[in-house]
Amino acid sequence: MVALSVAAWAQSARIVLRWKEVPGAKAYELQIAKDPSFVEVVLQTQTKTPGYRWEELPAATHWYRVRSFDAEGRPSEWSPAQAIAVDSAVPALLQPDEGAVVTCGGAVTFELGANALVKEYVLELSATQDFARPRVLSGATPAFTVSDLSPGTWWWRAKAVDVKGRAAGPGPARSVQVRLAAPKPRPVGDVVLGTQQVTLGWGQVACAARWVVEATHDGKERVSIPSTQPTLAFKTGTAGEYRWKVAAVDGAGRTGEFSAEQTFRVRLATPQARGESWSGRVADLSWSPVPSATAYRVELSSGEGTGTPRSSAVVGVTTWRTPELSPGRYTWQVTAKDAQGHTSAASAPRPFERGLPVVLPAPVLEAPREGQVFEGAVDVELSWGAVPGALRYEVQVDEAKVTEVGSPPFRPEALAEGAHQVKLRALGGDGVSPWSAPRHFHVGLPEVARADLSLVGLEVRVTLRDSAGHLIERAEPKLRVSSGQLGPVEARSGQWVAQWTPPAEGDDTLSLEEHAFRAEWPLRPPQPAPLVVGAFAGGLFSGGAVASPTGVVSVAWKLPVLKRRLALELRGGFYATSSQVPVGPLTVAGSGWLFPLALMVGWHQPVGAYVLRGALGPGLQLGTFVVDGARSTAAAPGLELVAGVGRRLGPGRVEVELGYAWARFETATFRLNAGGVGIRVGYAVDLLGGR
Repeated sequence: MVALSVAAWAQSARIVLRWKEVPGAKAYELQIAKDPSFVEVVLQTQTKTPGYRWEELPAATHWYRVRSFDAEGRPSEWSPAQAIAVDSAVPALLQPDEGAVVTCGGAVTFELGANALVKEYVLELSATQDFARPRVLSGATPAFTVSDLSPGTWWWRAKAVDVKGRAAGPGPARSVQVRLAAPKPRPVGDVVLGTQQVTLGWGQVACAARWVVEATHDGKERVSIPSTQPTLAFKTGTAGEYRWKVAAVDGAGRTGEFSAEQTFRVRLATPQARGESWSGRVADLSWSPVPSATAYRVELSSGEGTGTPRSSAVVGVTTWRTPELSPGRYTWQVTAKDAQGHTSAASAPRPFERGLPVVLPAPVLEAPREGQVFEGAVDVELSWGAVPGALRYEVQVDEAKVTEVGSPPFRPEALAEGAHQVKLRALGGDGVSPWSAPRHFHVGLPEVARADLSLVGLEVRVTLRDSAGHLIERAEPKLRVSSGQLGPVEARSGQWVAQWTPPAEGDDTLSLEEHAFRAEWPLRPPQPAPLVVGAFAGGLFSGGAVASPTGVVSVAWKLPVLKRRLALELRGGFYATSSQVPVGPLTVAGSGWLFPLALMVGWHQPVGAYVLRGALGPGLQLGTFVVDGARSTAAAPGLELVAGVGRRLGPGRVEVELGYAWARFETATFRLNAGGVGIRVGYAVDLLGGR
């Protein structure tokens, strides 16, 4: 018997038939028919090789069989009939599998089986199973990558065009599920009850139109909260454990996969001890109230607070009266509790004493300064003024165990980075002093809690403060602007200062980074005030009759054009002149006071913290003169020219200007070329609402 196989070669549009070689066979006989009974034989031929190329590509299914002949011409039995199928051009569906789930927005590759009979592969995609309005893709390769499928169920099937240009298919269909990916939630840390809201956040998801958050409180009924943004301001009205997860929702309202469940806790605030007051042998302990707390548990211990509490009580108010106490040291702390049984953290143990008379004055800490920052714990040194009658001192750092020292200075050990508090008291043979006022200091760079911005002209000034409001001087904040330009940042007296160049159009945004701290401020270019008032003093010199101190008052109005660079300026001033002129054997002496007035056009150009200014215009000089004992007055036209530079100082700016004033007086008694070059120093202030 002969074993058969078939292959089609698209290059020549022929079918190659093959069969296994039969040992001892000298020839083979091939039959091709239109039916499997071989009634309508369309080809019968002999070949000496185990194969045959049929130059036809049939339009309908055909069958073929083969038998062999030995050396004596005896035939074998016919092989089983093998079909030559006309639908062999329809590609098989390979990937993805039926019902496969893919992520919306991701690339999906539809892979078809390669077929030598095919010259063009056709892929049909449809959102409906009946392929009413399919999306058709075609190409010479059996793979198609699609990345814009909307969420839902999609059906896909294959067609083909064979090497003779005939369409084949469609074949069977498969479905694929396009779903929204699960968002990635951002962790939320535990918060203290009383925080206005907790912001839940998660990453963006392709194809998402909105989101839905499911949350539970202490394992109770789950609630669903819709959101149109990838954040949700979640209000927490009670303490306890909150669990939440989030899923994306597409435009058709289909919900995607939920994220992994996240957890955070809302804790009651920790009560803060206020202090103790004495009534005989008992002490009244008090502490700050805690929102939502319905009860407080207070514990009193002997000594440093280790071991079993000496006594305890649960009260519904923020005070508790102790039992009668014998002289000695005690420690107490308090815990808050709400109606659902949630508890806060215990307050820091607070020590106090009873029975020692207070006869010594409290010591005064000299170092550290309040809010002082030390680079490392080894740099911290405490010092204080000696207390008369004191034999030793007790130092307490951060409400921890008291350390006795003989005399200052004292270097505390094992101080971690962060904020610390220190206080001390004196001990003598007759008793103990009150505790000194606590002094706060910081080891290492404090965490920034607040940043303040001021804009002086185009100079950006930023200050940093810690949670206690103390100025942070040792930091390296990163400052940048979104649109304009920012010059080098310079540390100056607790501020970080940089020169800002505004963008050509619109406002700007300044951002600050200092470790985990972030802040942003809008920046608006300062607009010059329309009115500038200045006063100047200096000298005026012409090398002739004029060599005099001079004073000038100016009022400039900046016109609302060219960014208020152009201005009209009215100036008024005064200066003196004197001269002696020989007339024959006599000498005629003359002197006068001149009052120049000028109306000028000027230009004001800001350059960083400086302002460059220039102005020119006609004027009028009024004068009162005394010539050879005779007094007269006169007026003459004039001209004035000034150029100056100013730098901001306080609410205005200091200016230095170089000016030239000219006028010519001609009277029946004398002629005078009045004016000269002057250098003046003054102060100018912008008025009427500049920013």
